[in-house]
Amino acid sequence: MKNRRLSACCAAAGVAWALSACSSGPLDGPATRFVIHDLDQITPAELEALQRAEPGEAPAAQTLPALPEQPGVEDYVQSALERHPSILAAEQRVLRLRERIAQVTSLDDPMFTLSPVGEMAETAAGQVGLMTGLSQRLPFPGKLEARGRIAQQEVAIAQQDLQRVRLGVTADTRRAYWNLYYAVRAIDATERSRSLLGLVRDAVGAKIRAGGASQEAAGRLSVELGNLEAELITLQQHRTSAAAMLNTQLDRPVDAPIPDPPPVELAQLALEIDALLAAAEESSPEIGAVRERIAQFREQREQARLGRYPDLTVGVTYNAVDDDGLSMLANGQDQWWLSVGANLPIWNSRLSAAEREATRGLIETSASLAGERNRLAFRVRDAMARIEAQQKQALLLRDVIVPEAERTVQASLSGYRAGTVPFLNLMDNWRKTINFQLMYESSLASLERSVAELEQAIGRDVPRKPLVTGSKDGEQAEEAQP
Repeated sequence: MKNRRLSACCAAAGVAWALSACSSGPLDGPATRFVIHDLDQITPAELEALQRAEPGEAPAAQTLPALPEQPGVEDYVQSALERHPSILAAEQRVLRLRERIAQVTSLDDPMFTLSPVGEMAETAAGQVGLMTGLSQRLPFPGKLEARGRIAQQEVAIAQQDLQRVRLGVTADTRRAYWNLYYAVRAIDATERSRSLLGLVRDAVGAKIRAGGASQEAAGRLSVELGNLEAELITLQQHRTSAAAMLNTQLDRPVDAPIPDPPPVELAQLALEIDALLAAAEESSPEIGAVRERIAQFREQREQARLGRYPDLTVGVTYNAVDDDGLSMLANGQDQWWLSVGANLPIWNSRLSAAEREATRGLIETSASLAGERNRLAFRVRDAMARIEAQQKQALLLRDVIVPEAERTVQASLSGYRAGTVPFLNLMDNWRKTINFQLMYESSLASLERSVAELEQAIGRDVPRKPLVTGSKDGEQAEEAQP
């Protein structure tokens, strides 16, 4: 009988499908492995991340990024932007959310029903032996588009977050670099001061041999030399920590070698509060993310409004009728028909709540936008104030205080040799000189760290140019050349 044979075949096919589905189920226990089918679409950084996450596997060896022989801060920044795991994670989040657009804008899977066995209906044409049906839900026009726009806003928010991560990595890398810079320059300044102290020791030794100085001066020198050694130990520790932090930003082993940064010159920064605030309004990822959330809540409100309209479900049903029914008039003519249905959005409280939720979200994000603008304005103004103060301090130390202190200590050393300057005055001038040198290096590094914070806040680099200074008739003159 055609209907029984068809029923048996359908039943067998269904059992085979069920068995095949069970045998290839997604739950394979904790030993589940990564399977990559499109290797041509996987970048080396992504493949390395997968290998690190592979259970039971040793981490892949980290390759050291190619850097110039004498890298500068921007070389480290570029390498960090290419390798930092947080950036890779944020990039993958953007790509992951982008894949949702096709999912939410597609129709639901059509529903296929099959009834091959059971007590079927008896009709004039014969007994029904097989019942099948196929239906498809069709959302109200505009609903799928609204879902897609909401998913697109999720991608836009993730892109703003990616930019925020990039700016954060850039700022952290620059801060680590300038911490390393200060430690290296402070070590260099301390080494120079120790050499100068060696000249003082030679002068004191000569006076002691001539009977013009007491052993107390030699003892003071020994204490100062020991103090310098202790300071050098601390500075070396700071250098090691800063180098380890810089390596971390580059996704390298923390003990990988880092060359000493070269000396840099003080730069003049173009700082105008209105221009910086405008740049922050345009480029800040925090501001951009809030704007994208506002647009997303608008789309959610539109989706909630469309939820009041019914969706259509169309279907076709087919019944296979046996041709040897109980009636002598049975002809085995199969049956089929079309059907149309719709959901009834009658629960007004749920629909109204969805619209109110989206409206509250709009109010919430609009208020947070004002708060974010205020917070950003403070960050910009605070960084500007620190930069201006640190720039003036560094300029004063470089062009006035440090040179004058070095001349003073040299004059004191000559006067001490001639017997006109007391030893304590010489040591006091020497200690002030080293402190001023360290203050200059610290103010320069602090200035660059503040610039990094300002650039992170506004979302772009701050224009700068070399600062050329000179003196005329004992008065300091400044001229900034582009």
